[in-house]
Amino acid sequence: MTFEGEWTRCAPWLQAALDHAGRTHDLAQVRAAIDRGEAWFWSAPGSALVAVVEADPADLRLLIWLAGGDRRELEEMLLPQAEAWARERGCRRVLVIGREGWARTLRPKGYAPLARIIAKDL
Repeated sequence: MTFEGEWTRCAPWLQAALDHAGRTHDLAQVRAAIDRGEAWFWSAPGSALVAVVEADPADLRLLIWLAGGDRRELEEMLLPQAEAWARERGCRRVLVIGREGWARTLRPKGYAPLARIIAKDL
């Protein structure tokens, strides 16, 4: 399937993630970031994720920004692919933005809470 077809097929999962994350972007803006090479997209039959590489002076990391669809598929297929991709590019760690449940479900895979982000809409 073409990228366009995959994007269209996976858009509802990513839209749900955007809705949960406070609607900081719309799908067109996410797609534009991918097209510009500022974000990366992985897909599987029942799930998809979008990530960005972040750089600090002493750290390069992959941030899993949006993920949606089948949780097991995300954990067992897409997350390992994204981790391997990040490792090949010199990233030192992977961060996941998500609901509270991700911390529980990813703990056995070596993930641990690093910080908590809380928000208030104004």
